Amino acid sequence: MKAIFPCLLLTFFLCSCSGIPVEDRDAVREKINQDAALALKELLDTQPLVQENLDKSIGYFVGEISSVQAAIIGGGTGIGVLHDTEKQTRTYVNADRFDLGPGLSATVNTVVILFYDREAMEEFGKGKTYTGIAAASSAGTSGGSAVSMIGHKADTYYLSQSGVAVTATARLVTTSVNTDLTDVGLSEISIPATRSASTTGEQGDDAPRQWNRALPFLAQEVIDRGYDLPLPYGLSLIYSKVDQEQYITDLNVGINGRPIEPFEFVTFDEAYSKSDSVQLKFDAWLFPFMNIFGMFGKVEGEAPLEISLDGNGMLDHLGRDCTKPGPKPLCNLLQDKTFNLPTITPDFSGETYGVGTILAAGWDDWFVTLPLTLTYADMEGKYTEGISTTVTPRVGHLFSLDNAGNLALYAGGNYLKTELDIEGVAQDPMGLFTFEYTVEQSNSDRWNALVGGNWNIDKRWSVQAEYNGFIGSRDAFIASLNFRY
Repeated sequence: MKAIFPCLLLTFFLCSCSGIPVEDRDAVREKINQDAALALKELLDTQPLVQENLDKSIGYFVGEISSVQAAIIGGGTGIGVLHDTEKQTRTYVNADRFDLGPGLSATVNTVVILFYDREAMEEFGKGKTYTGIAAASSAGTSGGSAVSMIGHKADTYYLSQSGVAVTATARLVTTSVNTDLTDVGLSEISIPATRSASTTGEQGDDAPRQWNRALPFLAQEVIDRGYDLPLPYGLSLIYSKVDQEQYITDLNVGINGRPIEPFEFVTFDEAYSKSDSVQLKFDAWLFPFMNIFGMFGKVEGEAPLEISLDGNGMLDHLGRDCTKPGPKPLCNLLQDKTFNLPTITPDFSGETYGVGTILAAGWDDWFVTLPLTLTYADMEGKYTEGISTTVTPRVGHLFSLDNAGNLALYAGGNYLKTELDIEGVAQDPMGLFTFEYTVEQSNSDRWNALVGGNWNIDKRWSVQAEYNGFIGSRDAFIASLNFRY
């Protein structure tokens, strides 16, 4: 038989990160189906006794594997179609291979597997890893190979199509559903959406939409209603930079070693904070409309304070009576005067821990999301914990970029409430007084507006960038790299 579709494999499947364009999927399915039928016919023509085993089987897989090996390392990749002859359904399956052992090869082979056990066939179709020993000797369409991968529950046949091979290796093979060609209800974007926003194309009545993952709960009911769902698990690396004005709610001071007490004769000017954080987030879609996540990361920043002290209040705090006769150096220094302390610029750093949820839905090419996050910061040194609460409603529109994926542009609002307790020591400009202080800060403006975009490169990878500003005193930039599986 002529080489089946090595060019197709090289074009579409060796570059799996880019996927198969939606407009090409019907043609790819048709090609795979036709070539699988020709390969099965060739096997039966050359080995007529296989017909008896085929009649006994409950299903079979026919696929094409392109492989290369040099010295002791090799590998291969391919795709095929799994027919369930009992249920009259088909699934398109990827196969990736790693070989370790002596040999030299550059081949294209047809693989036919006959299944006699339903559990073995379903494991193969949903995705499984196999190990075994393989040997091959072929040139062009002549030669043979021997491999033991699935055991007595299936028979495996190899037909050499082209290339040369002389190998004896240990082999690792993994299979997975090709979600570009098999409609399992998997979305092209990272949120639930109706199929008009993400579709695999029409693949026929013999390939029903069947969700093949444990999460989210109620997934099958949702995709039966015409929705597609993103891959259930995600891992994200997030960077954020936030500058915002702060509101001082409390200050306690101890002067020259005195106990730290509430300090009422003080004013604050231009209190603000700057912070940079990097976080690692793990998330999972628990329900089709609800994502839950946990985060861990590192935050660093500074929270400068400009403090003015009332001299009369300091005298009262120190218990000095300026009406008594005699020398009164402190009264002369402090009475009826205001002191501006040097700007206090405490740097803070610590670990951050966060939990949250995202409520999301999409229809046609529109979507809404509502993330809610609670973050706890465990500060180092003399800094106590910081707590922040974030609510970020967004609404956006999805734009197809053809082979480059999808771009989601959105706008919305951001509610952020931060609280940070800081401890430190400062001196007056003349060095006469030492102030031990604790101060409580919270951000002045809770709400602002935002715009952003998320580029879904494919079903697994996406990049997001967002700017928070426009309203109030807070400016924030957030960027993330996201991987779904």
